[in-house]
Amino acid sequence: MFSLFKKINNLFLFFLTWIVYAVFHAVSMYFIVSVDIELLIIDAVVHSGIFASLGLLLLHILFYGKYETWLSVQRTINYVALGVLTISFWLGSGYLLNYLLLQESATLFIPTLPVRGVIGLLIYLIFILLYSLKTKQILQQNNDSDFSPEPDKSNSNYKTIDRITVKTGQKLHIIPIQDIMCLQADGDYVQLITKEGTHLKEQTMKYFELHLPKNIFVRIHRSYMVNIEYISRIESYGKQNQEIALKNGQYLKMSIAGYKLLKDALQL
Repeated sequence: MFSLFKKINNLFLFFLTWIVYAVFHAVSMYFIVSVDIELLIIDAVVHSGIFASLGLLLLHILFYGKYETWLSVQRTINYVALGVLTISFWLGSGYLLNYLLLQESATLFIPTLPVRGVIGLLIYLIFILLYSLKTKQILQQNNDSDFSPEPDKSNSNYKTIDRITVKTGQKLHIIPIQDIMCLQADGDYVQLITKEGTHLKEQTMKYFELHLPKNIFVRIHRSYMVNIEYISRIESYGKQNQEIALKNGQYLKMSIAGYKLLKDALQL
């Protein structure tokens, strides 16, 4: 029941936000172009509805694209590209719908295109900012509730492995553990990332945590294990957030518990 109430509340806030924007849009256009109030209302509803739909689409793109895991330069480039596409589509489709609904009267809104572009840019920047803040909050919550270090750090009860076999088609790859830079959880599989490439192994992270030598491999996050020999540096960002840079340039985020384990392994 609480979950249903929360969804209804979020849906109400979503529609309320875009109703407020529609009013703001109509008022803004009122001071720029001289048209009838009915035309202003139609124009505001059209552009508000399009941007609301684009907002939902952007959320899915950012969520499934896992932008929060990308390097900052990659995120910036993709945010700029998404912004250009979003605003261009908003302006183009908005004018097209206006023309279909208002016919020749739609041309009265052409002088407002530069102002619309600025408004669209501001809304997009606010949207990305809110998404980034929410993502950081979720990551922090995940870090706070992440796995806890095992009380017994020894592997005395488990056989330590020195190689991993991965079957790809008709080929069987034998990967020495010293060639593995890091391991990343991928659903029911684990990605073994080496200097030569990535291999997919049907196994759990827990298995590797128990069977890989703990003086070499450290579970820094519920999704990552790292070979300490391939760590280039440790960097801090935000409040109590750390990530490591591997020698291949890849960055991995650490949980609070994982950071403690890594410090112990590196004797920091």
